[in-house]
Amino acid sequence: MDYFAAIIESIRTADSVTVLREHAASYSGYVREATLKRAAELAQPELLPEVAARLNDWVPAVRKAARAAWSALQPHASAGEIMAILPLLRQLHSGAREDNAGWLAVVERQLIQQVGGEAIRMAAASPDLRIARAAVHLLLDYQLMPLVDLIGLMLKRRDDVVLAHRAVVLCAQLAPEQQELAYRAAARTHFAVVRTMAVRALLAMPIKARMEIAIAALDDLQSSLRSAAAIYLLAAGFDVRGHYRARLESEHPAQRTRVYLAALAAQRDAADLELIKSHVDSRHPAIRAAALSAWFKLAPHDKDDIALTAMHDAAPGVRKLAVQLVSRYGAYIPFSLIRSQLETSDSVGFFLRLSETNRWNWLEAIARVGLRVGAEEARKLRLEEGLFAWLRARQCYVYPDQAQQQFLLSQPVTALFADMLQAYPDNLKALLQRLRLAG
Repeated sequence: MDYFAAIIESIRTADSVTVLREHAASYSGYVREATLKRAAELAQPELLPEVAARLNDWVPAVRKAARAAWSALQPHASAGEIMAILPLLRQLHSGAREDNAGWLAVVERQLIQQVGGEAIRMAAASPDLRIARAAVHLLLDYQLMPLVDLIGLMLKRRDDVVLAHRAVVLCAQLAPEQQELAYRAAARTHFAVVRTMAVRALLAMPIKARMEIAIAALDDLQSSLRSAAAIYLLAAGFDVRGHYRARLESEHPAQRTRVYLAALAAQRDAADLELIKSHVDSRHPAIRAAALSAWFKLAPHDKDDIALTAMHDAAPGVRKLAVQLVSRYGAYIPFSLIRSQLETSDSVGFFLRLSETNRWNWLEAIARVGLRVGAEEARKLRLEEGLFAWLRARQCYVYPDQAQQQFLLSQPVTALFADMLQAYPDNLKALLQRLRLAG
């Protein structure tokens, strides 16, 4: 206590902002309280952040001192200094250790009068999202600008989905004659969830432009928005399939073509299969992947052919679909085809993943890659981790055929396994034991 008493005594005459900032973060509540009292005496606005941080302190006496210090410092602070700590004030509206509602109402009205509405409007456009959100709350809570203008200000930001989402929710509070323009502005934002909410609201309004809005939404990148538009248009008798077929029969950027393929497949009409399959040979990997995915959606029974096509594609993004179809949907690719690729391909990781659905094919694939590259390179490829995973995998009633077992128990393969697992003799023993018992 003598130690803290000396510190507190020094604080009572301290003039250094730096020193007071350090003491404001002390783990001693007595030191923090003394620091805040000294800050109130000095009335230096540079200490406002430290004061604001203690408004929700876990020690009641410190919170009381912080409020007193705030009252002393606030009148001397510039608009910029106050806006910078606005988020700390905003936090007191929720998660505070005591009811701050009455005190906050007084403080917020004082700072609005002190800095003016224009400074708060400027803060709402701040690149600091925390400041911007706190400023928007003030503008909204105290009606410092027309709601329609505030919504427009919030929607202009392209960096904050929280404010954009709040804006589209607020559109419902506007006068009926203002809602359409506000929702249209929200429908132009690049945040997909906000566009979807705005378009759904527009389609529920008694306005003449509903068909036009819905047709435009059919080309949106967001699937949920396209779906909402399609449901509306189908009910109105619009040919949604014809719209997407027409799009796919002409040239478009790859991203757009991907959207049209997915959207056409979502209509679930097998008559569109040939048009979709015509894009499987596109020069753009993204289009090929989208076409194969759309093909699977319309004809899931073709999963084996789709997986095989994806496996032979040169693009990793397309090949990923083969792994998904094999591992998740049970597509079948003959192991003989995978084995031949393992002998020549540099994408050994991809073909190993394709082998994992059959534990013995998987082990053979690991062995063949190891024999091809040698034990040292196999370790670089982390093939021993594949062996560990194989040993951990759940046992199933699948057995190797005679030729496969003979290969796995051959001298070159067992020597490879011994080299790869030389630091793990128990694992090697378990592996060889399972091989011998598998026949």
